[in-house]
Amino acid sequence: MVFLIEHPWLLFPVLLLGLMLLVEVGLRIRQASSGVDEDHQSLIETARDGLTVLVSFLLGFSLVMAQPNYQQRKQLVIEEANAISTVDQRAQLLPEPFRGKIIQLLQEYVDTRIDFGNDKLDEHAILESIAHAKHLQNVMWQQSVMVVLQSANVFTPFFLEQALGALSDLSEQRRAAEEKRIPGAIWLVLVLISVLACFTFGYSMKRRFLLTMLVLPLTVAIVLSLVSELDSPRAGFIRSGQQSMKRLQLDLKTEAPPNR
Repeated sequence: MVFLIEHPWLLFPVLLLGLMLLVEVGLRIRQASSGVDEDHQSLIETARDGLTVLVSFLLGFSLVMAQPNYQQRKQLVIEEANAISTVDQRAQLLPEPFRGKIIQLLQEYVDTRIDFGNDKLDEHAILESIAHAKHLQNVMWQQSVMVVLQSANVFTPFFLEQALGALSDLSEQRRAAEEKRIPGAIWLVLVLISVLACFTFGYSMKRRFLLTMLVLPLTVAIVLSLVSELDSPRAGFIRSGQQSMKRLQLDLKTEAPPNR
């Protein structure tokens, strides 16, 4: 189940076929049953309607849970790009050779953070990318400390505390945002209620009608696949995007070298 959630493109066909099969199973059991009178039929239809409403509520609830996580990941990329740009702007005020060294380190840092957002990375590569980013942060910090030791001024402490400190914070926030997922227990409830609803839907039918049998499984499969897309930071077709970081990368590479 976890594998399917992590791969939305596979989750949709599996859910659709599985739920349609359950509708068919419910229909065949109904056809094989005898003695379902009008009173029992009314009870079955009441259960079907109640489960359908419950499924609709749960699907809406799951979308509400997944969408903010997606927006947060997208916003953090923008905030990190802005924070790196701020470091670059303030580094311009530092004396040489510290200015040139920090700007060069920033270019490498942006490349590393773009690599971190690469959806093809495995867990080991992600950890390596995070470790390399922390190393670059430490090197930039050391360069800034050397500035303080050689020529302390009013601006330098502000540069240290506000600009470089934000990089570390945002790096951790992006990592935490990727780990912020819909709990497995909620996924289990969604699937179990959907299974029960589809089976009851099929059992309530008196004869086979393909369109009716398709509507509920298709709706559930589409919505749960969309939830999986929004909830999965490195899988599916919906990405948070790194346009801000890539524009910054281009800006840093085309930036005029500092005057020496």
